[in-house]
Amino acid sequence: MQDTSRVSQPARTHIVIGNGITALAFVEQCALSRGDTLIVLGERARQLGRGAAYAKGEAGTPWRYAYLLNSPADDIDPVFAGWLQARWPDITQTMTGRAPRWLDAAGPLVAAGDIQGVNAPREFYGDFMEEQAEVAFAALAEAGVTVRIVEDMGISVSRADGRLVVETAASGPLHADSVDIAPGGPSTLRIDGDDGAFAVPAVFGHEHQIAEHIRAGREIVCIGGNAAMLDVLRLCQSLLPEDEIKFTAIAPDGEIPEPLIPRLPRRITKPELGTGHATAESLLDTIEAEISRARAEGDEQREIRAGFRAHFLAHPLHLHLSDPEEAKRVPAHLRFWLRGGTRDTILDMRRLVDGGTARMVQGFVTGIAHGDDGATVLVRGPNGDEHEVAAGFVVNCAGAGPGSVFDPVTEDLLEQGHITRCPVSKGLTVGPGCRTGLPGVRHLSPATTVIGEEVMAMPLYDAHMLRTYVERAGSPGADHESAHGKP
Repeated sequence: MQDTSRVSQPARTHIVIGNGITALAFVEQCALSRGDTLIVLGERARQLGRGAAYAKGEAGTPWRYAYLLNSPADDIDPVFAGWLQARWPDITQTMTGRAPRWLDAAGPLVAAGDIQGVNAPREFYGDFMEEQAEVAFAALAEAGVTVRIVEDMGISVSRADGRLVVETAASGPLHADSVDIAPGGPSTLRIDGDDGAFAVPAVFGHEHQIAEHIRAGREIVCIGGNAAMLDVLRLCQSLLPEDEIKFTAIAPDGEIPEPLIPRLPRRITKPELGTGHATAESLLDTIEAEISRARAEGDEQREIRAGFRAHFLAHPLHLHLSDPEEAKRVPAHLRFWLRGGTRDTILDMRRLVDGGTARMVQGFVTGIAHGDDGATVLVRGPNGDEHEVAAGFVVNCAGAGPGSVFDPVTEDLLEQGHITRCPVSKGLTVGPGCRTGLPGVRHLSPATTVIGEEVMAMPLYDAHMLRTYVERAGSPGADHESAHGKP
């Protein structure tokens, strides 16, 4: 039957820029009709949904499948948890005999009938997301929408002659009626000396070089105590018996994050925070008391973190504070109090630290000096004292910081003033519905900290939260008016 709903409307073109889960979520939400065109622009757009975090690993490498999701599978996405359970026999076969022994760590959960609680290898989540992308593309094709995949880098977005123009690195300009931009986060904080004979500026893309030094039995020193540091530990475990590993992590707090441990039956903390707090300090005092109460009642970090995440998704920060600007001072504390990570690797790290195989050093790294057979890491301690840590090889896992940069499109939007940086969090600010100051253009990234009047209580480096905010933004092009939220 002929579609007559759009008889008087010209065909539209919508562009989604990105490779990862946020870009896929925008694709799933785009309400295009027969005759319309969707263009997906990204350097790995044919593997939409994977992004850099869930990329397909290199066949034959010992560390393939070593990197794990930070949260239990059903915290990431209940649909993914079901996908994982349905494929468990194949996953078991893939993971058998691999070091570190992930199946052994998963064993107690499997025995309890809780496969959905495992911290799955990230590549499996990438497989799931790529399948979701195929389903989305098939639905669009069935609806009569033309889908184009352009594997290239976006450079800028502007408006000319009533349409949007996306400049690319190699494919020429692309024209559209609406654009959704879904980039990754900012670049890693660079540290003097982090790219040399005995150091690399990141984990991913440098595994072969790092592995050479791990196999040689050299002491591996990670700058940072975050998820990337835990990935380096998994890399070490995939290559050497644990009693041969030499591993050090240097972090400002000198602490190992809390493991996110699932329990049956599932439960989450239900905080009572009240409204009308006059200051961030007042709300933070209440939050801290609620966390203490939850711990006293037996809740663990996964349950506390999941509970606060659910609470703030339903009741944003600004609803608790009489001064919306005060909300911007809250997330930094929440990020520290509610942080957690991969159960398997954090428990391993604790065990290795207790056994003397690994160690945590508190301090800020100020530089790396290279010698003839190793490196020296310069560290400023919590009291301002300067000392040195000897290293066989150094991996920068510091995350973002001053001087970090975004992708070219985001940098262009910042330069043009279409999006801004929050002066408190230094993250990105966009308008309601993720709209930018450029009509017809929306932007959402893990680095987004303010959407309209809503301050993100917890970082958007979380698949569930990113997909939630895309869903709330709705379909593209419905409102071309700029509602750019200024910080």
